[in-house]
Amino acid sequence: MAATIKGFASGEIKPQPGFNARQSEQGGWVAQHEFAIQAADFDTAQSSFAKGTLLSDLDPSIPSPFDSFLQISEVSLSRVEGDLIFFSVTATGSGTNQFEEGDLGADALPTYQLSGTLTDFPLTDHPKYALLTAQERFALGALLQGDVLYREQDTTIGNYREDSNEWVPFNVTLGADALEFARRFAAGITTYLRPQIVWTESTEGDDQLTPAQLNALGRISTPRGNPPEPTGGRDWLLTNASSSQQGDLYRTTLEWTLSERDGWDSFIYTA
Repeated sequence: MAATIKGFASGEIKPQPGFNARQSEQGGWVAQHEFAIQAADFDTAQSSFAKGTLLSDLDPSIPSPFDSFLQISEVSLSRVEGDLIFFSVTATGSGTNQFEEGDLGADALPTYQLSGTLTDFPLTDHPKYALLTAQERFALGALLQGDVLYREQDTTIGNYREDSNEWVPFNVTLGADALEFARRFAAGITTYLRPQIVWTESTEGDDQLTPAQLNALGRISTPRGNPPEPTGGRDWLLTNASSSQQGDLYRTTLEWTLSERDGWDSFIYTA
């Protein structure tokens, strides 16, 4: 026989002491709260803890402004002696807009990060390769495809005649830089490490990415915040836009990637 529980009315959900809320550096709030019910009321009470329920619907004493935006995102429960069940609730929210017409909202609290990585690129994308003559690039392309060979002893490219084993040079004279590429191609080196600089903006709020933000993806644009000022004709391209949701709290990340010298191709990467 279940013990009598004093102070509980049938179907009552009792908020427990200890409500606490923490704000992230991007402006979102995460709160923890606990509620007690009689075990006999579990079947009817559990629906009150559905994801998306406003926390103040369960505890009207939640202080302002949290009462207007904190919504349940996670719930766990435990049963203790005395036939009580405790619901441990995580509630999230913000009460502010991340964006207004494609720009940051007035109350947004963005954070920024600069990161640099080295990424493999084909040697044919190297700036020095672009300065070679068309004939040199054609000859080096044939070397890459295995149609001709490179001979170090006289720094020429060509092939051996099968009938006489005679070396027949290709009819292109390679300059100093072209020869450097030829040596590397012959040694199997076809890529190089190129730095990629990424500027990241992170925000939290009660709204998702706007159409203006999504439409800017893949376009040349100026990052918000205070990124390093690029030189050498470099500029930025919005290369990533992602959003995740926890309860009613949306987390948005935007990334801009710095170009090589002379900037991103404006013909391709502008509207």
